[in-house]
Amino acid sequence: MERAVKPLRILYAWDRLLPTTATDAEQAVSTLAALSRRGVDVTVLLPRPVGGPGPTSLEIAQAFKVDTDLSVKHVAVPLASTLLVRKAWFAAHIAAGGALPEHDVVYTRNSAVFFALVLRREPVVYDTHRAWPDHVPALAPLFRTAMRRPEFVGAVFHSEYARKSYLRLGVDSERLATVRNGFEPGRFRNDSVDGSAPSAREALGLPLDRKLVVYTGHISMMKGLGSVLDLAATCPDALFLLVGSEGDGSVERAARSHDNVRVLPWQSYDRAALYMMSADVLLLPPSNVGLKVAGHTVLPMKLYGYLAAGRAILAPSTPDVEELLTHDVNALLCTPGDKRAATSALRSLLDDDARRARLAAAARNTGLSLTWDARAEALEGFIRRRLVTRHP
Repeated sequence: MERAVKPLRILYAWDRLLPTTATDAEQAVSTLAALSRRGVDVTVLLPRPVGGPGPTSLEIAQAFKVDTDLSVKHVAVPLASTLLVRKAWFAAHIAAGGALPEHDVVYTRNSAVFFALVLRREPVVYDTHRAWPDHVPALAPLFRTAMRRPEFVGAVFHSEYARKSYLRLGVDSERLATVRNGFEPGRFRNDSVDGSAPSAREALGLPLDRKLVVYTGHISMMKGLGSVLDLAATCPDALFLLVGSEGDGSVERAARSHDNVRVLPWQSYDRAALYMMSADVLLLPPSNVGLKVAGHTVLPMKLYGYLAAGRAILAPSTPDVEELLTHDVNALLCTPGDKRAATSALRSLLDDDARRARLAAAARNTGLSLTWDARAEALEGFIRRRLVTRHP
């Protein structure tokens, strides 16, 4: 008779105020929801303002449109709306021995919380897209020390690019795993559209007679959107949609001088998927700002949605992006920062229907296995293996 596998108990310690439209929130909630659907017992520990309520499980599920029933606990934090105060207080609460719900392992994507958990000698898994040792060398000794401690169960990275940063610290490779992010397939199935670009455009009230180039995500020059405005100036016949504005910043102001650029506000996840499906070309800004200047835009989340949408993709040939995209196989890649190369690549996509269709089909095939449920399966397997390795 086979012995039943005991449900894994994960405590997710996270210093975010929810709900929010931030990409890291979508990543974390989608991951936790998928783990919960697998039968993992997930409890989320979140900050809340002193004297105010924190979000319930139902409110989180509704805000992020996920199918889940997480257990939610809160830590009261003074000045919770002030980012640095909230992060410091939350991490200090954990380091000082604040009560934690029952768990087999604590899981976090916050570096300060990770270090606090190591100090507390809690079994901990760290999840990050950041190559901290390379981009902030002063942190390298801290990570090297923490990741050699027995309480460090392991770390999961969104790219090999990030994982190698920690390998170079001399951390045991068995403790470090690359586990890709994903997309929610249901967002790309809509009863009102048939999956084609014209159908999506009709649902959104977009023109059917122009080539459409779409970017979705945070609207900021730090995301390389200056390069997208440069492209729009060289391709006046195409309509560029920048979807995700939450204010009136430098991108929004600069876009007003381009007749063929529309900046649209942040959209619900289902509606953002419609904008992706409406495109002829989907853009990852062909810029070197994210990876080489900001140091943290690694395999952006939007890429998984782009693959799921099944449209031609134009992207920069950075080492993280090249882990999923291959030039002229499932995307067109160009040297980041090379305006002439980016214009030539985009022009070739807009002018060649057959090439767009070929790249779009390959992109969709690449994305088939990159779902949140697939990520949760890989995560649970990694954590269980590491817990057994630590305590045979």
